[in-house]
Amino acid sequence: MIYYRLAIQEYDTSKWVWKSTVVTSLVAVLHLLRMYSPIPEERIRVFSSTCKEEMAEMLNRENDGLESGSLTSGEFLRERRLSVKNVSASETIEKLVRRSTTVALELSTREDCPAPQPAYAGSIGLLDQRRLQIELGSAGDHDTPYRFSLPGSTPQLLAWTRLLVRVQAGELQS
Repeated sequence: MIYYRLAIQEYDTSKWVWKSTVVTSLVAVLHLLRMYSPIPEERIRVFSSTCKEEMAEMLNRENDGLESGSLTSGEFLRERRLSVKNVSASETIEKLVRRSTTVALELSTREDCPAPQPAYAGSIGLLDQRRLQIELGSAGDHDTPYRFSLPGSTPQLLAWTRLLVRVQAGELQS
């Protein structure tokens, strides 16, 4: 699951301060960005992480002038090919998210068009870049918690039960 949080740069101290709680939905982030749209985009940063506890460290790094992995609101929206300032009454943010998902899928399947490089590309390793591209991408169900349920068929149920017994006996590591 990806966690998001918005910070705004104060005018008097130039320090970044939290302006939102932790959210897990891209739609919630877009609603927040729409709410803060009168503020210049370079004064709003979107922090994202797979761990809630990392958010405070990311903010501290940004305030110390170090690489934090956060993006300005403009960079965040451009990576997802979105705009929240010019949303018409008939086009809700949910429709924008759906449309950006379609555009991202179409672009990723084109062979003649290379994938756009994200803003964090130069600061982390190649494998971590790929992992973040997958996790932060708009396609997939990565924002939906996984819920395991036992299969309905008896052979599959027995296989899972045998596997569980082996894990509990220490033959396999979970």
